Amino acid sequence: MNYRLLIILLLLPSMAMCGDENMPFSIKEVKKQHETRLLQLPGVVSVGIGLDENGQSAIIVGLDKPSPETEARLPAQLEGYPLVLRIVGSIKAQ
Repeated sequence: MNYRLLIILLLLPSMAMCGDENMPFSIKEVKKQHETRLLQLPGVVSVGIGLDENGQSAIIVGLDKPSPETEARLPAQLEGYPLVLRIVGSIKAQ
């Protein structure tokens, strides 16, 4: 009997996590998931995490210069987190 109870106790946590598609992602996970795609857009030179004008956590996209075409392709938010555009200039490795 104890063997069955042990198996049930070990399986409960994994069963509880199954099927929870609405589980929110952390901002770090969202950034990581979208970073490569964002960096492929013309003029995007950085993707980071910071704060928006209301002090809320946001994904910060750095552009080398103003670009209406690129800005139009960017959503206002990613998976519930606001996306903030900042003109940061070109970035060069040192």
